[in-house]
Order: sequence, then C-alpha cells, then structure tokens
Amino acid sequence: MTDIASHRGGALLWPENSRLSFENTAKLAVEQVEFDVHPTRDGKLVVIHDSTLDRTTDGKGPVAAQDWAALSTLVLKGTGGQRMLLLDEVIEIFRPTPIVLRLEIKCGPDRVPYPGHAARVARALEQAKVLDRSVLTSFQLGTVCEAVAAARPMKHVWLVLPDVQTDIGLANVIASTKGAGVPMLGLRQNMLTAEIVATVRAAGLGIGGWACNDAAAIAKLLALEVDVFTTDRPDLAIAQRRARA
Repeated sequence: MTDIASHRGGALLWPENSRLSFENTAKLAVEQVEFDVHPTRDGKLVVIHDSTLDRTTDGKGPVAAQDWAALSTLVLKGTGGQRMLLLDEVIEIFRPTPIVLRLEIKCGPDRVPYPGHAARVARALEQAKVLDRSVLTSFQLGTVCEAVAAARPMKHVWLVLPDVQTDIGLANVIASTKGAGVPMLGLRQNMLTAEIVATVRAAGLGIGGWACNDAAAIAKLLALEVDVFTTDRPDLAIAQRRARA
C-alpha cells in the first residue's frame, strides 16, 4: 500500500504548519505528517516552512534571527490567533497516534544550511523517544547525509528538485544517493514514471513523490504504487486510495 503524508499538516485544508492543521491531521487515516523545522537564534526548534516570517505570520525577517520569546508572540495567518509551534509541541500532538513524523530540515534565506541543524533535530527526536517513528528529509543531499550520520535507523529521504534530476540524470541521482548511504528518493510527481520507479527500486532504493495536490496527481502516484507521497489534500488522497481498495 502507498502511504499518504499530510504535507505541512494539509496546507490546502488548514493553515500550514499550525496547531489547527496538525490536530486535524492527527484524526485522519494517514501514515505520515510532513512539516518543516528551522532553528531560532537561541537554539529552539520551530515548525515553519519558510526561512522568513513574512508569508505565514504577522512578523518579518528571518526566523533564525529571532529568539523564541519574540517568535512566540507572532500570529500564524488564518488561524484566528494561533502561534507557531515548537518541535516538541508537534511531537506531543502526534505521540498518541501511529502517525510517522516526516521532518524537512530547512536551510536559511540564502539556502546555506544551518550548521549542525540536522543533528540537532535528530537529538531532539531521540530525547523525545520518537526517533524510531520519524523520517528526516531535505532537498540538500549534504543535509540528508548529516541526518544519516546522526540518526539511525530512520528512513531518510533526499528530495530531488526536477532541475537536478534533469541536469545530472537519474543514473547520477541514484549513484549519489547510494554513495551517501541514503535509503530513499523523493521525486516531484510530474517527474515520475513507471520506468523510473522500477529503475529506482532495482537500485535498492525506496521511492516517493511530492507535490501531489490534485486528483490527477494523486491517482498517478497511487497507480505507480510509490512507497509514500506528500499531499496538501490528504482527505482527497485518502478517499482515492479507499476507492482503489
């Protein structure tokens, strides 16, 4: 069965990466919940997608330039007054459920990785005793390598941008992934075909998809029987999977 991951807590259903989105996702028949983690200036781990505050909060500027005390006063747009959450708070929302935590390790506004960020996230998961039900992902292979070094036995994922897949070719993507000891690839749904899925699996890697946010994309990924895909419409994905059963 193909697993469904509620992307940013179901970003087309509820305000992304919010308590509202996560508490609603916790009630769904999904296998994973996907969310994004940045560091604060004082070393906290916060759940927000962008490296800056402007799009999703009433604040401005880089997330990592502010302490948690300041960030905790900001309001997430569309939530009716809710603030962003700490990683520990998201963990506690899902602790009573079987849902796997799928964390994207983000980088700064200049796309330079935060030093030691993946290892710090891994330690937090280990301390919370949820390491064995968590997955670390990143679009930056070096960050995924840091996760592999810091946190086992998680099923880490290199999320591959279409331009990267096109520029270096699938064979080199696979070689880089295997050489880094990363067990799974995540390709954009429009870059996946039955042949590509078979090739990746023949190389001994897991295969997932992302950006599956409409009925056609969801149907395609279910038909390809990828291991997992992320979607902003987990409700639609659940309904389509049930219809295929």
